[in-house]
Amino acid sequence: MSEEKMMPIADFVEEMVAKADCTKRQDCQGFTGFRDIDNLTNGMKKGGLILLAARPGVGKSTLASNIAGNMAIDCHRRVAFFCMEMGNELFAQSIVCSRAHVKGSALRNNKMTSAEKDRIAAIARIVKDAPLFIDERRDWNVAELVDTVREMNKEKKLDLVIVDYLQLVISDKGESREEKLENVARELKVLANELRIPIIVTAMLSRHNEKGAGHLKPEELREIGLAVQQADSVWILDRRYMRTHRDEDKRLAELYVDKKIILLKFFSEYLEFCDMNEEEKSGYFYREPEDKSDMG
Repeated sequence: MSEEKMMPIADFVEEMVAKADCTKRQDCQGFTGFRDIDNLTNGMKKGGLILLAARPGVGKSTLASNIAGNMAIDCHRRVAFFCMEMGNELFAQSIVCSRAHVKGSALRNNKMTSAEKDRIAAIARIVKDAPLFIDERRDWNVAELVDTVREMNKEKKLDLVIVDYLQLVISDKGESREEKLENVARELKVLANELRIPIIVTAMLSRHNEKGAGHLKPEELREIGLAVQQADSVWILDRRYMRTHRDEDKRLAELYVDKKIILLKFFSEYLEFCDMNEEEKSGYFYREPEDKSDMG
């Protein structure tokens, strides 16, 4: 065989990687990157509105940012994130720290080891090429927000929009606070259906029952009750550690997806949620509740 007919292995490796990357991107269309969430939902519904609610400090913004990173970085899907609560800097920190496994405090105070600095630099190079767009403006009117998303989608198709959070979006329609929030949710639902993309909107629950067993009370959903009715899927995030302060609860996060429970691990220092393996799950599922008197 002549030398001219032989091919360098690099050509085949590049083609193999390109095919694998293409397959991965097709397979993860609409997926959050969290195994159990995706297995339960079979991916976020095109044209669907997801309402992700939690009490203050539980981690709804962090979970939303993790999903955005999974979609934009791992799947190279176009994501628009309105980070009204976190702000651009904290959002970027969440993305980088969760992937580099570097504590946010170490990054902020520049007290990283050389290995951590290398990991941050490596992740930063990857993140800068991700089709992830963020805006920290806090005075969005829902009509302006909808128009902005439409314009972005005209430029190039969006795959996911995340609005963090519901109560920070302004609505000119509705008399009561509840009616205004319902209108925001309705407009986002119409937008999701129009563009045929999933939209996640986070919402803050009240502080009622923080010392209870964790079961949501009707008053906790009162303000967003009408908005909930607009959603195609409702996710409630809870961390019992916020009430018990027990070491064994520190990493546990419970996500109720349309009333079905999913267990996740939470690393506050890395601003990261991640999947829980079966052995870890069994230890939590068979644990006694915090308060037997309030099992709802």
